[in-house]
Amino acid sequence: MSAVAKKARRAAPRKRRAVIGGKGGQAKQKQPSIASNSVPSISTARITYLWSWGPIVGPVDDLRSVKLNGTPVKAADGTINYPSVKWQFRSGELNQERLEGIQESSNEIDVKKELIYGTPWLYTITNSMSDAARIRLSWPTLRSQDAAGNINGVRIDYAVDISTDNGPYVEVLVSAVDRKNITEYERAHRLELPAGTRWTIRVRRLTPNANSDMVVDQMIVKAIAEVVDSDQEYPLTAVSCLEYDAQTFGGDIAKIAVLMRGRIIRVPSNYDATTRTYATSGTGTSNGIWDGTFKEVYTNNPAWIFYDLVLHPYYGLGDRIDATMVDRWSLYRIAQYCDQMVPDGKGGMEPRFTCNLYFQKQAEAYAVLQDLASIFHGLAYWDGSQIVVNADMPGDPVYTYNQTQILNNGAIKYEGTRARDRHTLYMVSWDNPDQGFETDKEPVFDDEAMVELGGMVRETSIGSIGCTSLGQAQRDGQWAALTEKLQTQGGVFRVGLDGDIPKPGQIIAVADPMLVGRNNGGRISAAVGRIVTLDRDTTAPVGARLLVNLPSGKSEGRIVKSVAGRDVTVMADFSEQPQAESGWVLDYEDLKLMQFYVRNVTRPEWHQFQFEVIQHDPSKFDAIDNGAVVDTRPITGIPVGTQDGPARVMLSQHVVIEQGIAVTVMSIAWDAAPNAVGYDVEWKWGAREWVPVPRTGELMADVRGIYSGQYMARVRAVSALNVSSIPVTSALTNLEGKAGLPPAVAFLTTTSELFGISIKWGFPPGAEDTQRTEIWYGPANDLGASTKLADLAYPQADYRMQSLLAGATLFFWARLVDRTGNVGPFYPIGNGVMGQASSDAGPILEQIKGKVDESAISKELNDRIDLIDGSGPGSVNARIDQAVQDFTDALAYDPEKPYVKGDMVRQGQRIYQAEGPVAVGDAPPTAPWKDIGSTLEEANALAGEVHQNTLDIAEVDGKLVATSEKVDGVYAQVNPTYAGDTATNAGDNTVSAGVWSVWSAIAEGDYAQSKRTDLVEASVNANTAAISTETTARVSADTALAQQITTLGAQVGGNSTAIQTETAARVAADGVLGQQITTVETNLNGANLSIAQNAQAIQDVDGKVSATWSVRLQYTSATGEYKWAGVGLGLENGPGGLQSKFIIDADMFAIGQGGTIPFAVTGGQTFIKAAFIQDGTITNAKVGAYIQSDDYVAGSVGWRLSKTGVFEINGSVPGQGRMTMTNRSLRVYDAAGQKRVQLGDLSE
Repeated sequence: MSAVAKKARRAAPRKRRAVIGGKGGQAKQKQPSIASNSVPSISTARITYLWSWGPIVGPVDDLRSVKLNGTPVKAADGTINYPSVKWQFRSGELNQERLEGIQESSNEIDVKKELIYGTPWLYTITNSMSDAARIRLSWPTLRSQDAAGNINGVRIDYAVDISTDNGPYVEVLVSAVDRKNITEYERAHRLELPAGTRWTIRVRRLTPNANSDMVVDQMIVKAIAEVVDSDQEYPLTAVSCLEYDAQTFGGDIAKIAVLMRGRIIRVPSNYDATTRTYATSGTGTSNGIWDGTFKEVYTNNPAWIFYDLVLHPYYGLGDRIDATMVDRWSLYRIAQYCDQMVPDGKGGMEPRFTCNLYFQKQAEAYAVLQDLASIFHGLAYWDGSQIVVNADMPGDPVYTYNQTQILNNGAIKYEGTRARDRHTLYMVSWDNPDQGFETDKEPVFDDEAMVELGGMVRETSIGSIGCTSLGQAQRDGQWAALTEKLQTQGGVFRVGLDGDIPKPGQIIAVADPMLVGRNNGGRISAAVGRIVTLDRDTTAPVGARLLVNLPSGKSEGRIVKSVAGRDVTVMADFSEQPQAESGWVLDYEDLKLMQFYVRNVTRPEWHQFQFEVIQHDPSKFDAIDNGAVVDTRPITGIPVGTQDGPARVMLSQHVVIEQGIAVTVMSIAWDAAPNAVGYDVEWKWGAREWVPVPRTGELMADVRGIYSGQYMARVRAVSALNVSSIPVTSALTNLEGKAGLPPAVAFLTTTSELFGISIKWGFPPGAEDTQRTEIWYGPANDLGASTKLADLAYPQADYRMQSLLAGATLFFWARLVDRTGNVGPFYPIGNGVMGQASSDAGPILEQIKGKVDESAISKELNDRIDLIDGSGPGSVNARIDQAVQDFTDALAYDPEKPYVKGDMVRQGQRIYQAEGPVAVGDAPPTAPWKDIGSTLEEANALAGEVHQNTLDIAEVDGKLVATSEKVDGVYAQVNPTYAGDTATNAGDNTVSAGVWSVWSAIAEGDYAQSKRTDLVEASVNANTAAISTETTARVSADTALAQQITTLGAQVGGNSTAIQTETAARVAADGVLGQQITTVETNLNGANLSIAQNAQAIQDVDGKVSATWSVRLQYTSATGEYKWAGVGLGLENGPGGLQSKFIIDADMFAIGQGGTIPFAVTGGQTFIKAAFIQDGTITNAKVGAYIQSDDYVAGSVGWRLSKTGVFEINGSVPGQGRMTMTNRSLRVYDAAGQKRVQLGDLSE
């Protein structure tokens, strides 16, 4: 029972009368309404992708190979994942179908700016190729709420205006949006652009912003696109088009990835790209080998991709290199090596090297080609006539060298790679197709190297370019590991002219008996048939290989059949008969020839070649491809490790007579050590240091000129691998030799020289075994602080110390050192011999004058200023005047006369020029006449306008020469002199004016020149004014020149003035030059006054530098008097290196300050008002009133010598006494001022 029911049973309430009524005038409450959303906008994306230069194969498996945001358009089972996506593809043929629906090209630019009432949005298009603009507008949300709570739509009016070429704005669109939406709504308008080259688009909002929380009416300018109408085939371009609506990817542009097979390129005609095989018969072959012809198919063989990249004229080097400049035969061999099938590490087989690479940006050609060659571990280089490519792959040595062919007594400078440059972990970067071709890293370990380093990991990174195979990445890592591990020995050696045979990247064999321990190489003495006679005795067992260098320059090996003395018989004939003096080497089963990979070939001298090589181990290739075990090749028969020393070392002495002098010689002898190729010897006398003797291969060494005393010697044996033994020491032995130290020099003198000091010394008796003289010097007379100047070999007895400052003072000592290293005493023992550089100003100034005269800036200042080119023969004015004369002198056409090419005639008021031979009666304007101008002639006046173009292509001296010339001009003359006039009247006035421009261009072979001459002139009788500009640009195979000459001139009677500026810039094979010369010139009554400013900079390839700037003034009177002045700055090479100079050439040079002249030079004298000199040297001095110290105080400190003859000397501080000397007496005063001494006139 409910609680309500229980309440009802308690007590019945009293009945009441019902009151019935209602609220006056109030209606039922109304519910707010919400308007429905308008239809949403759906944008469509249509994107054109340019993939590659065509033609290419294209997607591997149609739409299954096209991925959008990582998902293929078509699944593996054929299901379409994106039904709304439309895909088109063109492979890049020359004539291919147009893409459907693609009628324009556009570049959309994001804007995302809110459009506010009263603030228009502006955008300027400057691409004159644009045909239209597409503006995209959006409204994120449109809604409004009224007072009753109803949610309605919003209306926004807007307009678009266009201004063309900065003209007024023209309204081209008025539209409105009236809708309600809660998701973004977009609308696009295409705006046709009027004719013009520059447009400004203005978008205006006509409806004011509500600025109310009840209304959302934001309007956005989302993007604008510049549109070029086109219906393109995209010839030779692999292109695709992708089309889908905005709902497909949520309004975003999908990220696309396509698995494609790329370019169709040139490959050998006998090549099957599918099976990667090369046919030996049929098409593309001749006698079983490739005939050098090509066909076009797809391949990812890196060798043929390299060939295509080098020769393609658009994205390669084909505009510079043709097929004859590429070694296709070496590429053919490399391509076969790349195509060989090797294990892929997963139980299958794959090509050794492939290249799956997408070039997307421009780079240096050399770097790109080297990167591409690195795919097959190759090297590309220019050999002077073609590009040659070699690869690190199995091959026979192209040539052999032995000690008889290697210069410097067969010496090879071996260099090992540093241990810290070898690694144990190689991280190979490659593109993993299982991860969308993202870069992955594959580790390759060298376990043996890690064990040797105690488990230490030394990591290096390797970029495997174009690699999409894990197996290839592994092989690249193994190649790097084994190359670092097995090829650790490099070398440098020089050979003769046969060094031109091996090229970088090729393999050579070297027989070095010092390393091998056997005499396994030499020269052929004679060869007949299969019998080769060697030049030395050697071990040549049956079964060894004899390699000889044949006359054609190749090396060929044959198996040894038998040996009889030096005659070696081989199993088979050589391909050509060996010749005497050709090199031979032996390759044994137990001792292999060293093979080297040629890294670099240089030519230090015309008859020598220098090789830089690195060890080559052919056994590594099987280990890389198939995991074979690498056996160390035996290349030496000398045990590696320790070297035994000599059994004994003995000392003895004997005396020899040299030029009448008895010299004691110590002989050091020792027993031969097994396997030693050299010995290091040292000796010492008493407790002195060990003195080394140069390494020798003999069993004895002599030390000449020993002193009496106790001697010891020690000897180390050295093996072919430069392993030294423990030193074996002799017994301490008393030897009787020279007694005492070397004597002191007999004398030491110095002589002053200009900026230097000459030193001479003499040798005393008994100094005949002197080995050298040591000269020591110092700025102070202190032997302990001196420095060694030079070691001078006996018997040199003089030395010049140069490049000192004038008046520099130094002190010198000398001592002798004998041939056994004993050092004699210094001379002099105490104070040194003083030497002083000359301080005579006369010779110094003469030397400076000589250097100044030899400098470029001095020569420039002393040269006369060239007169400005006027109207003489060959001048600009003369050349223009000749062109004007050709037109003004053109005669009327004569129908009875034939004409030749270039002739000009007048016909009516037109001027015509013959472009070829003209027959009698062929009147202008018919061909071959060309209308080049007009003329108007009256009785006393002539006016004309000319526009002449001349074109010519001809063969001159076997070269094709193209020339072009253009003449433009207007001219006017009053009262001219006509052709045929025999006299002119006195007082005739000729008034003329003209503006002329002559343009010319010429090109031939590797030479091109363009030239422009402009002239503005006016004349009345002999009075003229003209402005001319001549501009020239000239380029040849190794020279480029740009030059401009501008001249302003005016002349009245015999008086004239001109200003000329000449600017030139030249680059040539020997250097570069830049120059600017400005000349101002006046001529009055026969006198010439000129000012020239010259700035010039020159650098040449030899390192010479010259930079000068000068201003020159010159005057030449009518009677021939010549006067000049100039100032110049220069920077150029001198004896002491790069030197700068500042030269003034004038009768008077002065420096002014505040109305005074404190410094002046005139008449060969220098005048200085006041000077402070820190260190001065004066040959002769004249003092006016007095000379004194800077601390002089009368009767207290300092000194003073006056003109009156009084000389006062005080102490350095007050109270030390003083001395006074006059011409009559000498007086001395003590500290208290008391006179203590007086000499001479005692009355003073």
